[in-house]
Amino acid sequence: MTDKQIISFFDEDGQKVDFELVEIINLEDNKYALLAPLGEEDDAYVYKIVEVDGKEEYVVVEDDDEFERVLEEYDSYFDVD
Repeated sequence: MTDKQIISFFDEDGQKVDFELVEIINLEDNKYALLAPLGEEDDAYVYKIVEVDGKEEYVVVEDDDEFERVLEEYDSYFDVD
């Protein structure tokens, strides 16, 4: 059994929201996290991981092209020839 890695954020209302880390993806010299809200297996969000003052911060990817490139890279992990 694999332990889930949980990452918590606070939404705009100050409510804690928990996400499961699905995968870390390295793409084009950037690092991304694919996160799924706990209990919602069909949803996933892409966050770019950036370093600010020596600490990792997660920034939601809003650019559609960047989002698609990250998902394509993730999907390629499952391509079997």
